[in-house]
Amino acid sequence: QVVQKIKASGNQVLLAVLDGDSYEAAKSLGRDLSQMLPDDIRPRLCHITRDKSGFGFSVSCPEGTKGTFQLSVLQDGPADRAGVPPGSWLLELNGDSVKSYSHTQLTKKLKQSGNKVTLLVASSAVEEFYRLRGLRVTAALADTSRLPFKVRELHLVKGPAGYGFLLKEDDCSSGGVGQFLWDVDVGLPAERAGMKEGDRVLAVNGESIEGLDHDQTVRRIRAREDQVTLLVIDPAGDEFYHSVGFGGMVLLWL
Repeated sequence: QVVQKIKASGNQVLLAVLDGDSYEAAKSLGRDLSQMLPDDIRPRLCHITRDKSGFGFSVSCPEGTKGTFQLSVLQDGPADRAGVPPGSWLLELNGDSVKSYSHTQLTKKLKQSGNKVTLLVASSAVEEFYRLRGLRVTAALADTSRLPFKVRELHLVKGPAGYGFLLKEDDCSSGGVGQFLWDVDVGLPAERAGMKEGDRVLAVNGESIEGLDHDQTVRRIRAREDQVTLLVIDPAGDEFYHSVGFGGMVLLWL
């Protein structure tokens, strides 16, 4: 998959790299590798909930143009609290590029969003960084630290009655297939670790299970006799990240 993404990048590609020692140190400390990218070259993904004053931002664009939208942010309003930088440029709305939108079309899309909206935005410096290199700014590169949905790491130590959960294969909100956690027994290790019914498993013992079937995932879980570490996301978070175009990238960038 990595090779395919590089090949699909054309003549230019932007890579974030660490030397081997730094990678191992960051991994052992549980550091979020994506958040180690310099802030000044990262767009930002912001989830805004409307209040009685609205979303707390206004949009301006040059007359007669499409896809060029700059945001003015109301201080202490919903957009400001969600982390939208004043003067930033709007790139995506609810996972869709705004490149082909007129101001009227964008206004209509915002009204259709109801009480919540997710924006991919970039400062002028970030926009210029990617534009000069002929690169497209995408949600997969974004700073997601201000989003309300987080993955969770659960460390389970097996008890006399086992871990206390059942793994089931089922359909994902994205249309694919995933491994989900059900029948979480009260008082057993899974519940004590914070497992919730309906959580989807993203990784086992630090390794992604993307592409694995049910039996392969079970073998990963059983690979260590008496303990396992699971990276999971709840249904609301899972649906949210797919809706804004993260899909399988959620594990890499959270």
